[in-house]
Amino acid sequence: MLGKLIKHEWKSTNKVGGLMLGAMVLITFFGWLAFQTPMWRSISEGGGGFSWLDIFGAFTLVMYVILLIVVNYGIVIYLGVHFYKTMYTDEGYLLHTLPVTKHQILGSKILVGSLWVLIIALSMYLSIFILGVSMVWAILPDSYTFADFFGEFLKAVDDLFRLVGLELGINFQAWFIRGAVMILVSPFVSVTTLFGAVSIGQLASKHRVMMAILCYIGIMMGESILNSIARSVVTVTYLSSFGAYLDTNTIINSILKLLVAVALYFVSWYVTSNKLNME
Repeated sequence: MLGKLIKHEWKSTNKVGGLMLGAMVLITFFGWLAFQTPMWRSISEGGGGFSWLDIFGAFTLVMYVILLIVVNYGIVIYLGVHFYKTMYTDEGYLLHTLPVTKHQILGSKILVGSLWVLIIALSMYLSIFILGVSMVWAILPDSYTFADFFGEFLKAVDDLFRLVGLELGINFQAWFIRGAVMILVSPFVSVTTLFGAVSIGQLASKHRVMMAILCYIGIMMGESILNSIARSVVTVTYLSSFGAYLDTNTIINSILKLLVAVALYFVSWYVTSNKLNME
C-alpha cells in the first residue's frame, strides 16, 4: 500500500515539480546566453567598451540569480502548501479514510517531497556548473583549449587544498564525503522539519497557515540558538585546532538538525493520529 501512496503522491506533485524543473532548464539557457555577448570575449582580449547586448547579458545574469533563488525556495513553499491542503483540509478527507497507517501516509509524502527537493537542488548545482563552464569558455584565450585550462585548474585546486589542509589540519577528502552525504540527507531533514511545523500550526483554531509559518521560523531560530551554543563550546574546546573545530561543529550541526527532524516527524504523526481537525 505504501507503494500506491507514493505513486499517487508523485502524480499529484509532478506537474508543479516538473514546471519548476523546466524553469530551471530555461533560466540555465538564458544564463548561458548571457555569456555569448561580446563583452566576455573583449575581457579576455583586454578590450573595452560595452554595447546594448552586453547590458542585456548583465541583466540576464542578475535575473538568473533571482530566478534560481525563486525556484529553489519555491519548491519548498509549494510542498508545505500541498502538505497542508492534502492533510489538514477537506481535500485530504478521503486520504485519512484509506486503510493505511499514518506512518505510511507521512512516509509517502516525506519521500516524494524530499525527492523533489533533491532533484531541484541537483539541477541547481548542474546549472551553476554549466554557467561556470560557459563563463570560462567565453573568456578563455584562443591559445588555450578547455582541456588545458581544466587540467591546470584541477592541479591548482589540488595544490591549494593540500596546502590549506596541512596548515589548518583539515581533511578535505572527509569533508567532500560528508558533504555528499549531507546533500542526499538534507532534503529529507528539511521536508520533515517543514511538515512538522505545518502540523503544529494545524493545532491552532484560527489562522493555521500563519501559525505554521511562525512555527517554522521559531524552529529555525531555535536550531540557530542551539547551534550557536554548541559552536561556543566547540570554540573553547578546540581553540588550538581549526580543522577539529570545523569537523566537530559540522557534525554537531548535522546531528542537531537530524534530531529536530526526527522529533518533528513524531509530532506530525501524533497530530494526524490524535489531533486531526480538518477544515
